[in-house]
Amino acid sequence: MSESMISVLLLVLPLMITVGVCWIALGRTRAEPRRLSNAYWLLVAGFLALQTLADLGLPGFGGYAVVIILAPLLVLCLAVFLILNGVVMLRRERPTIANLLSLITGIALLVIIVGTLPVILSRIPWLISLLIIALVLVGYFGFHFVAFVGYALLYPRLVRDRTADWVVVLGSGLGDGVRVTPLLASRIRVGMVERTRRNARLLVLSGGQGPDEERSEGHAMADWAIANGADPQGVLVEDRSRNTEQNLRYSAELVPAGGQGVIVTSNYHTLRAAMLARKIGLPAQAVGAPTAGYYWPSAMIREFVAVLAEHKVAHLLLIVVVGGPLIALTISAWAQG
Repeated sequence: MSESMISVLLLVLPLMITVGVCWIALGRTRAEPRRLSNAYWLLVAGFLALQTLADLGLPGFGGYAVVIILAPLLVLCLAVFLILNGVVMLRRERPTIANLLSLITGIALLVIIVGTLPVILSRIPWLISLLIIALVLVGYFGFHFVAFVGYALLYPRLVRDRTADWVVVLGSGLGDGVRVTPLLASRIRVGMVERTRRNARLLVLSGGQGPDEERSEGHAMADWAIANGADPQGVLVEDRSRNTEQNLRYSAELVPAGGQGVIVTSNYHTLRAAMLARKIGLPAQAVGAPTAGYYWPSAMIREFVAVLAEHKVAHLLLIVVVGGPLIALTISAWAQG
């Protein structure tokens, strides 16, 4: 085989692989948008496309080099942004762990970034090993976080024009145990709009009664919806649920089988709600109601942690496989140092 033929193959083969991966990624996403695995296929397809453009010599494309150069700067910018957002959260929300997630994450990232160079210069083996473990974990969870957030932003655009026979609005807690909060009102309002826009016959308001609530979220939501112009005909209440999965399971009992539905929740919660709907076999896509911008980062981190927890065994195994040798190296270095 001539050198020119080999050169052509080396150029054409990666291009064919890239086209194939892109085709699979787009096909999977179109067929079932509720799969989080679509995010990883799309990420890989994007990286391959970027590298292919670089291999073709197109100006402005540096392939993986661009990612490698920009990654540290992007992580630093992310850390600063999360810290600033955490300060805003402290001023506007109660100082709970859930509301402090952006601040905690930002500080952790900043500590690793600032501490990297001093640790390397120290030349202390066990300390460098600990740094390597930290960087591997940051890279691992960072990759998953980018995939999750990126797909969470993309998902609503994939399902906005789907038809629906019914709409389910998920509850989110009552203010002072009795009143519909602005966040919950935003969900109900979008649910009413979606019901009209998609010509859906049923509107299900879903939410049980918490220990600190005087009435169920579902009944409070139904009263608010009717008082604000919803047609009472076809308004149903689900009042037994305690979490999102129960919201969906119990609401499914109220709607006719065989139809297509829409789930309305806050915009940070749409992807996980859609994933849960797929898990229980509910034929519904999710749409998001607007949320205060300052609240979104911490809420997305909370959603990401929840998704990780649902697959904790798989992630733990991957971390052990990837990080096990590094941990062994750290222990060995500690013993020697």
